[in-house]
Amino acid sequence: MKITLQELWKMTKLRNFQKLGVDSIIRFHGRVLLADEMGLGKTIQALYFLRQAPKKGFNTLPAIVVCPSIAKWVWKDQAKEHIGMRCRIINGKQPKILKTNKQLIIINYEILDSWVKYLRKLKPMTVILDECHFIKNNKVIRTKAARRICKNIPYILALSGTPLVNRPKEMYNTLKILDPIRWKYYVNYAEKYCDRKWNYWGGWDDTGSSNIKTLHRILRKTCMIRRLKKDVLKELPEKTRVIVPLNIDIKKYVQAEIDFIKLGEVKKAIQLVKLGYLKRLAAELKMKLIISWIDNFLGESDGKLIIFGIHKIIIKELQEHYSKISVVVDGSVSHSKRQDAVKQFQENNETRLFIGNIQAAGTAITLTAADTVAFIELDWVPGNHVQAEDRAHRIGQKNNVTVYYLIAKGTIEEDLCKIIQNKAKIISSILDGGKQATELNVYNELMSIIKERNLL
Repeated sequence: MKITLQELWKMTKLRNFQKLGVDSIIRFHGRVLLADEMGLGKTIQALYFLRQAPKKGFNTLPAIVVCPSIAKWVWKDQAKEHIGMRCRIINGKQPKILKTNKQLIIINYEILDSWVKYLRKLKPMTVILDECHFIKNNKVIRTKAARRICKNIPYILALSGTPLVNRPKEMYNTLKILDPIRWKYYVNYAEKYCDRKWNYWGGWDDTGSSNIKTLHRILRKTCMIRRLKKDVLKELPEKTRVIVPLNIDIKKYVQAEIDFIKLGEVKKAIQLVKLGYLKRLAAELKMKLIISWIDNFLGESDGKLIIFGIHKIIIKELQEHYSKISVVVDGSVSHSKRQDAVKQFQENNETRLFIGNIQAAGTAITLTAADTVAFIELDWVPGNHVQAEDRAHRIGQKNNVTVYYLIAKGTIEEDLCKIIQNKAKIISSILDGGKQATELNVYNELMSIIKERNLL
């Protein structure tokens, strides 16, 4: 029996807070920062705006979705499932004239620059910038391409559960695209909200934060839709974070840290490389303890476990050790194999471990078959941890979610973990309101802690 488009639309019922989200997008005249906490269904709200807004006099189609490459097929599947909309996915950097009757065009940030000219000829009415924190850097090509594709477009939806991943500076490009008049001059924004000051290297430092309550109030009033799981999903289980200190053989690490301090005043780029080495060394020194911890989990529970790491050598070691019961998603895994891995983890009872790279597997996938997450390495960016945690803590999860951070005691990991927790609170104060925050520079704080420890 053939299903009509109207019948297909009825297959997905929005939750009340999602309906209110769509209404708010319309109330903001289709130019919004949809910053709902991850797992609350930003994609479906954006899609329903495309479907429902025409009833309110908004001509929303054709529309373009710009997203990370790993999310393109997620958008296509959800557009078909939720609103029955036909899509065209753009691939490759060799552009051509687009002759399509598709109402929704999906393209990734990495190739957008090559296609802007041809996409604009379709006269799009709506642009959706998914994971809009991808355009935080004003100098990169994808940011410039995003500005070009959005120029003079009536409706722009910027989506991200973490539009601010580190500091207020990173929100500016998104805000200027949404409201180029209010946020016309970056200098004004930086002076008021980024604690702009002249540093001794002879340049402007915009990495801080200031007047956070004011910024939060303005965003809420003019463009931002932000709901938290704890406020709108009373039935969603809680999420608990647990720090697990691991006592490694510290001698090798201590010597490496001393050698790092002996470098003295060198360029920041060199220091970052050396800090990265200390981070990787700490991870390598605790691998036996990590495997022991995982073995204990598998032995004491019949549940599944999500593991997030960073370095290939670390992920590969776990993959080889647990090859019969695990799937892996890192930067080398293709889209089709990525989807297969997720499906296997979600549906196959014998697949008990999902091993993922924080960045490659931290967005655009659902892993609700597990209620336990473990970080065996730490990213520099607080928001990346939150995103990765919420692969499990999202709609569809029935159990309380516990997130473990397996930290090597006495190392850079212990320092970084404390800093990241503090930064996460600062980010929350901007997006959700709350206590004033002033400093967001992870690097500077980390350097101060290491130097102080080695001078004692």
